[in-house]
Amino acid sequence: MIKLIAFDLDGTLADTLADLAHAVNHALAAQDLPTYPVDDYRHFVGNGIDNLIRVTMADAYTPDGAARAKADFQSYYAAHCRDCTVAYDGLSEMLRKLAENGCKTAVISNKPNAFVPEILTKLYPDHSFFVAWGQREGVARKPAPDALLELVALSGYDKSEILYVGDSNVDVHFAHSAGIRVVGVSWGFRGAEELREAGADVIVDSAEELYNEITENG
Repeated sequence: MIKLIAFDLDGTLADTLADLAHAVNHALAAQDLPTYPVDDYRHFVGNGIDNLIRVTMADAYTPDGAARAKADFQSYYAAHCRDCTVAYDGLSEMLRKLAENGCKTAVISNKPNAFVPEILTKLYPDHSFFVAWGQREGVARKPAPDALLELVALSGYDKSEILYVGDSNVDVHFAHSAGIRVVGVSWGFRGAEELREAGADVIVDSAEELYNEITENG
């Protein structure tokens, strides 16, 4: 029986793509670097802010320039991280039903840690997460299993009682490297094909399918 479900944030619980794209484009424009259409960011995000800056700066990357871009990103995103960000359809109701069934929920994301509670408070103000972690200093980012193994130890549950839910190959590798079963969601930034190729145990297309997978097959 599944007792704890840990979720990725960006592309899984929250459609954050536009706000992330606008913040990075702001940082790039400040250095007169090329910017990108919002949809291109589907392939850029998921590996943390340092990697996002490195990829989008491309051949113009330098350590000093990246540090300036990261600072500009963080300042802009702090003010605008909730402008366009929305919850995916049906997830608020799904979280409510999981709580009623006694299932704990958590969030483990590669997003800078400071932004995670702010976004969750906007999107799911009535839901209480057991933990909600972004990228934290001293903890290796996904797909390294450190944060998920920390959650396992903190919860006291067996790995067979925990499920991870995400939208990318990073999430699949993260969960499997920790010995945790993973459900991929096709509505996110990367889509079903990437999840299938990465070896997701199950792929679902809606919040209802995810709820049924957790309660019927967990």
